[in-house]
Amino acid sequence: MKIFLKLLLLLLVFFSTPLKTSHHELVFHGAYAFETFSSKGAAATYVSIFNNSKKDIIIKSLSSEIAKIVEIHDIIIENEIVKMQKVDKLLVKAKEAVYMQPGGMHIMLMGLNEKLNDGSSFSIFFLTESDISTEVKVMVLNSRLKENFIN
Repeated sequence: MKIFLKLLLLLLVFFSTPLKTSHHELVFHGAYAFETFSSKGAAATYVSIFNNSKKDIIIKSLSSEIAKIVEIHDIIIENEIVKMQKVDKLLVKAKEAVYMQPGGMHIMLMGLNEKLNDGSSFSIFFLTESDISTEVKVMVLNSRLKENFIN
């Protein structure tokens, strides 16, 4: 129980600090991933993105030193089968938000270069169509917390 409370406090501190671009148009908030048990394979990452501008913004690519491939995926249902589908460009409409969360839209890290360890962090770089790059810090959470996010 003490470990859970410490993690909860750490999450509250981490998630209460929004990460902004230098232009303050897009705000990235609360980025997290769950720990992995090997450096092979893939992992999902989640973040909320807020567009504070009066214009639509398109995110055209993502990159990270932690993985060979970084893509945005959405969940689709075809013939009662749930599938992931790559999102080539993510439109974040003016004055709106995109919420990436377990069971929905998320960022896939494929070809991990290292294991994701509980309590560590890494960066993902978001590149917009206007060539503005934003570094977003992602906190790695204990995999036991996943049960609380997925129901």
